[in-house]
Amino acid sequence: MAQARKTRRKSAPRKASRPIPGWVWMVIGLLIGLGIAAVLYLQGADRSPDLGALFGDPATETAAPTPAPVERETVPSDDEPRFRYYELLPEDEIRVPDSGRDAPAPSIPPAASPAEGEPVVLQTGSFRRFAQADEMKARLTLLGLDPQVHEVEIQGETWYRVYLGPFSDEDRVRQALERLRTENIEALRLRYQG
Repeated sequence: MAQARKTRRKSAPRKASRPIPGWVWMVIGLLIGLGIAAVLYLQGADRSPDLGALFGDPATETAAPTPAPVERETVPSDDEPRFRYYELLPEDEIRVPDSGRDAPAPSIPPAASPAEGEPVVLQTGSFRRFAQADEMKARLTLLGLDPQVHEVEIQGETWYRVYLGPFSDEDRVRQALERLRTENIEALRLRYQG
């Protein structure tokens, strides 16, 4: 009789374990470092002048200075003044040389207020730089108004003024002023000089 052959079954090949990629080790190291930094921060190590003192190194331990006693400020009574600026201001006086007092201060001509029924313009700004006047003009244009920028010469200096108008109807003037007031823009009401 024939003997049964023993067949050897091949076992399934084992999966070879792959090494952990380097970026995973880097992330793990970063997380551990951040954890240590957080613990040290919460313990106040970032404020310690010497790290050796934090870890209990006996050579670097120093005696903590004793705090000076805190003096409490007394609350003044009702008859005693609470503020001292009346005493301090005369001490901080600054002397101005007399040579500057002889020159007259530049004067701006007074605005002529319009009479009833005259055309009116609203001046919303007067600027030394054109860019500032142009910015105000753009702001007013976004509000639905029609501004103009005029260049004027005052005592040798160039100024750029932003005007709205001319308005001949008092209701339109009130509407424009109300619209300016809601946007916190001040306006000066002037007589239109054509």
